[in-house]
Amino acid sequence: MTIVLTNLQIIDLFLRFTTVGLLISLLIWLSNKKHTRENVSYLALNCCFIGYILLSAPIENSHYGGIRNVLLFLTDITPYVIFWVTLVQLNDRFTLISVSKWLMYPALLWFLLLAYNFLVLAGDEPLHQINHGVAIAVLLISCYLAVREFFDDLNNQRRNIRLLIIILCSMYMIGLVTFELMSSAMRNTWQFSLINAMLIFFITLLITVRTLVIDDRSNLSDARTSKRLLCEENPKLAELNHLMQQGIFLNSELTIGKLAEELTIPPHQLRQLINQELGFNNFSHYLNSYRIPWVCEQLKDPTKNKIPVLTLALEAGYGSIAPFNRAFKTLKGQTPTQYRDQFQK
Repeated sequence: MTIVLTNLQIIDLFLRFTTVGLLISLLIWLSNKKHTRENVSYLALNCCFIGYILLSAPIENSHYGGIRNVLLFLTDITPYVIFWVTLVQLNDRFTLISVSKWLMYPALLWFLLLAYNFLVLAGDEPLHQINHGVAIAVLLISCYLAVREFFDDLNNQRRNIRLLIIILCSMYMIGLVTFELMSSAMRNTWQFSLINAMLIFFITLLITVRTLVIDDRSNLSDARTSKRLLCEENPKLAELNHLMQQGIFLNSELTIGKLAEELTIPPHQLRQLINQELGFNNFSHYLNSYRIPWVCEQLKDPTKNKIPVLTLALEAGYGSIAPFNRAFKTLKGQTPTQYRDQFQK
């Protein structure tokens, strides 16, 4: 069967296959810098992107043959793979084996149902639409996980990953909604296909350049900054410790940005200082390491045994009792009331 392409369609295909090449190059580069656990999720995500790029090419469906079902399957499971990448990147201890069987078995059953629907039935319409709804929910959860501790995260590289996850989820949801609202006649035009190919190419190119070039320069700069910041007589570290000992942590509106202003250094350098020198991955955990001991001293004081725990929590800089109770239980293994009672006997 002969496939006749116009010059614009040839340009479209060139952009798509160049994008595939960029994705493969990016994966090879990442495989030399990331752990195996992360590589598997990146490989799956790249396969999904490649599936969409090839599926949306300006070629009639009849020319794809049986491979169209595979490409359709890869495209529609992309949200679940993004969710997998989110869990792997934001939780160092996450593995698929660690997932509860009560979650794993239903997820596996749903995955097998999707595989049958797309690979055998070529995307049966009712289940296809249901999957779109589930996909939106999964992407919203991924966005929530990425945003939840974005400002508290002290690892600059992981903050960039959080931002990338948010962008990927937003792009997929916008694309899905646009695709559903757009008529099939418009989706099948060469103009739409070419614009789609150009957007995919330039976005992939930007991500590749950001990862391969700018990130390397950033790492070099961070290494130099780290060497300067982590020396034994680092004045900024001493100044930070002095501020904390003076009780700046009691300020309920204290943020990494405000603390950096007090130290007259950029926020990313302060994150690196706390993360690499003091070993904290989260700014709230760093504050808790000062706030909880301060509260403990108040709870030990017999002259303050009438002061409510809520009052002490607010004085320590917490906005409400719930985060204080969680932090206290995590660090001390008991509730504030239980801790106070042992000094009242």
